[in-house]
Amino acid sequence: MTTEIPADLAPFVERMVSERRFLSVTDVLGEGLRLLQARETLREEVGKGFAQLDAGAEIAAEDVYARAEQRISQIEHGER
Repeated sequence: MTTEIPADLAPFVERMVSERRFLSVTDVLGEGLRLLQARETLREEVGKGFAQLDAGAEIAAEDVYARAEQRISQIEHGER
């Protein structure tokens, strides 16, 4: 697959590679896609939570925060 980086983002991508934050443009794009995937996963999880609340399935706030922190950590480390 080939892709074109939008002109307004090209300098940023080039800087990430030139500063050795990433080894290649492909690595920069891969990280961007992983972050997008994590955001979408989080959006789905939040949607499930609201659906549970709407259905009357309440959970203690302490449990919610603990589970949210654990899930965020999993997503940040590439776990699904």
